[in-house]
Formats: sequence, structure tokens, C-alpha cells
Amino acid sequence: MDMAIAMVICTYIALAVADPWNLDCGFRQAVEFVRSDEFTNTWQQVRAAPDFVNIINYLTENGSGYDVTTLVDKLIARLKAFQLSRTVPVELMLRRDLTTFLRDTLQSLPRTRIYSLMAQKVRQSGEFAKLYKALRDKQFKDLVQRARYSTELKAPLRKLSQKSINVDELLQILFEVISWGPQV
Repeated sequence: MDMAIAMVICTYIALAVADPWNLDCGFRQAVEFVRSDEFTNTWQQVRAAPDFVNIINYLTENGSGYDVTTLVDKLIARLKAFQLSRTVPVELMLRRDLTTFLRDTLQSLPRTRIYSLMAQKVRQSGEFAKLYKALRDKQFKDLVQRARYSTELKAPLRKLSQKSINVDELLQILFEVISWGPQV
């Protein structure tokens, strides 16, 4: 009997590790949505919203001409192409959604190394320094908050939420990563 239970437990763990999509439906739903044409349409709605355009314009003007739109689009393309590992610790799968995955990823990043790289880029590149300063400015946070609650973005943000993408938590992560760098 003990052998049968052990085999069932081992089989369960092997299946869970081999296929992370089995247990983390919120994460699976978010990743599948990001890879879909429906996400592309939602993203286009976000990009067309005047409050989002204001954020892009602010960063472009105050970030020394960086083409922020292209950077954001490249990020979206990378998310679509992102390949998940097929071996994931079971404890992560039992509680993981997109935000948890990103937070776990952030915890594994070498924060001091990132700080050093950002500080170096700020010192060496006037363009990066301007963009980084614009990202840390209160006006950027205000524009993001205004966009977050904008009527033009209600529908696309609701769609993201329905697909297990928590925009508020993603914004917290964004501002956390920005805060890792030096004061400017």
C-alpha cells in the first residue's frame, strides 16, 4: 500500500513538474492571452488611448528623444515569444500567477548589479540619464495614474484583468524596478 501511495505521489509530482500549465490556471491564462491576437487588439486600444499617448509623449520629450513606443512594442514581442521552462518547482506552481512569477523573477535578479549598471548608464549616457530622470519624476507617476483610471482605458484594462493580468501589481513592479537605480 505504501508503495502504491508513493508511486501516485511521485507520478503527480512528475506530471506537475513536466507540465506547469496543469496547476497555475491564472498564469496559463495570462500567458496564453499575451500570445493571442486578442491581446494584440487590446494592446492597440491601449496605445491609441490619449492618456497612454501622453505618457509616451512625456517620455519621448523628457527622455532625450528615446523612441519609447518601439521599446514597449519590443517588450510585447518578447513576451509573445517567451518560452517557459518545463521544470518549475511545485511550490511555485501551486501559487503562481503572472504577478507572482514576475515577483519571483525580480527576487532572483542581482539588484546591486542592476543598480551599478543603471548608475553607470546615467553617468555615461546623457540620453539615458534624461530618460531615467523622466521615469523617476513625479510627473511620470501622475501620468501613469491618470492613464490607469482613464475612461478610454477601462475596457482594455478590464480585458487584461479578466485574463489574470493585474495592471495595478504590474505598475507596482515597474515602479519598484525604476526605484532600484540611483537618485537623479
